[in-house]
Amino acid sequence: MAQRKLCTRGFGVARSLLALQRRLTTSQPKVIDRKMMQDMVKEQQKFKKGEICDSVYIYTRGGAGGQGYRRKNGVGGNGGNVWLEALPVYQNLNHVHHHHNRRYVAGPGDNATNEIIRGRQGEDSVVEVPPGTVATDIKTGEIVCDVDQENTRYLLQGGEKGGSLVNNYKSKRGEERFLRLVLKSIADVGLVGYPNAGKSSLLSVLSTATPTIGSYPFTTLKPTVGHMQSIDTKQIVKIADIPGLIEGASDNRGLGHVFLQHIERTKVLLFVLDVQGFKLNLNTPHRTPFETFGYLCRELELYMAGLTRRPIVVAINKMDTGGSDSEFEEFLGLYKTKLSKMIRVHSIVPISCYTGQGLDQLQDILFELKYKKRRKVEESNVV
Repeated sequence: MAQRKLCTRGFGVARSLLALQRRLTTSQPKVIDRKMMQDMVKEQQKFKKGEICDSVYIYTRGGAGGQGYRRKNGVGGNGGNVWLEALPVYQNLNHVHHHHNRRYVAGPGDNATNEIIRGRQGEDSVVEVPPGTVATDIKTGEIVCDVDQENTRYLLQGGEKGGSLVNNYKSKRGEERFLRLVLKSIADVGLVGYPNAGKSSLLSVLSTATPTIGSYPFTTLKPTVGHMQSIDTKQIVKIADIPGLIEGASDNRGLGHVFLQHIERTKVLLFVLDVQGFKLNLNTPHRTPFETFGYLCRELELYMAGLTRRPIVVAINKMDTGGSDSEFEEFLGLYKTKLSKMIRVHSIVPISCYTGQGLDQLQDILFELKYKKRRKVEESNVV
């Protein structure tokens, strides 16, 4: 008798395990969705007040269709759509991060009734982002859209059709989607350099931006975009101050891909090199300006082939320090003999953010690179 009870008890445990396994297999999408929501919550915890948000997870759902009306062949309204719109007024994704728990749900379509033969379409939901934002589906890893033009809309999630004769006058609930938005800054000029090379100082004197400036490495942890405006012609050049690179950034060391994703969209690369060289810590060797330039170009090419084929301007900073003239001449000689055939540089300018040496010349070069190239394109389009 005891053995029979033990056997039946064991059978009951096995049956419950099979039922649990069947329940888990049938509800697998919900488990995945819940994990996605947990990832979104973790991203919320990492974000601190006062920081610039350049990556955020959002939840989108298209609007449900309205129910049809069988008696009078009434058609329910279609559900609203979820759109991604690029607006130049935004510089980051902070507003998306704080938008109703980052949920974008379109409105449902109206039902058809005895008085209303055709229901109205549901209200659309719009995700407003700055240009340069990429939307990726978390579940599949597919790039849904790449926003690279201002004042344009991209469809993220379509609404469901309203009830009609085709679907037996019954509509469906809108489909949901979990997306990750990543801002890849669109700027005319991107500052490239090792930490503490003076990129933030250069941005502060060239534009109206006020980045964090310090005498220690990795002062800049988030990208900053400043606007350099010409007094005479009112021309504007956007300059992106991007966190400093270290060796191995292409393998995601340091700030790694967080930095490099912002350099993809820049049209001109402005290398900022310390004339005295660079040494990250006591365990790393000292790099001369020529060596730092070579290592920076190497990291850019490893991350994206052909990145160094863009127009390059080299600014040798801190020329107000001792021995800077000899270091600058040495850099020029090594570049002409060893790198000039491999990497083409438009201009090499000695500057000093402290004394203002060479800043006017550097501004003229950046304006020329942007607007001279634009004039060539416009002339080529004239028939």
